[in-house]
Amino acid sequence: MILVEIIGEPAVGKTHLSLTFPKPFIFDTTPRKEAEIVAYKILGAEAKKRYCWVQSYADLITKLKQVLERDDVSTVVIDTGADLQGMAVDYEVERKKREKLLPFEYGRIREMVDTDIIEAVSLKNKNLVMTAQMDDEYGPDGRRTGRRIPKGYKRLAFQADMRIFLTLGAAELEIAPGGTAFAVTPLPRSEKPVRKAAIIKNRFVDMAETGYKVLEGNITANDLKNLIPKEILDMVWVE
Repeated sequence: MILVEIIGEPAVGKTHLSLTFPKPFIFDTTPRKEAEIVAYKILGAEAKKRYCWVQSYADLITKLKQVLERDDVSTVVIDTGADLQGMAVDYEVERKKREKLLPFEYGRIREMVDTDIIEAVSLKNKNLVMTAQMDDEYGPDGRRTGRRIPKGYKRLAFQADMRIFLTLGAAELEIAPGGTAFAVTPLPRSEKPVRKAAIIKNRFVDMAETGYKVLEGNITANDLKNLIPKEILDMVWVE
């Protein structure tokens, strides 16, 4: 299986790209069913059996177990990772009957998501795609720096096989070695913005040699598939 994180501002095509992966099933974890319209637009009538809005962590895990038994599903999509993490926190707070978690208890959240979702999907040999939004970066003085940083399931930066940053406008990227962290400085938009996908992380190639790659246009999962060396493609990509 392959684990992919798709990152970007609202309406840049994150959900659209995620649904071009083989035989997708999407769990919409947003409070307002933000993925629903895109799912029906891309999948048509198939969306009735490939889209599910979930409102709690327990509900997500119960329905995920059912989906993982389906032969007609090769890719599980969770839209978004930040909402997933929030659901997990709410679940643990309610379980402990408290108003909030202590700082050291967030390790339990990571264990839950890793075991209940990432490991569960991997054991069933299905692809996993999570989306992430962007948020303002704040400096040590508590002020905004003017840069934007990813807001998703935080551990995915280290766990993902590929991290994709989607944008419709010009942006200056600052990327940490290995693609585990990056920040974006938005630049003035052109009159005709072009959708671009920056491959922030690709563990299947030596990015120290290649640097990050930028794709343009209507990017699909096949474009990402083509970035995986042929000799290992069948080992990691589930059709």
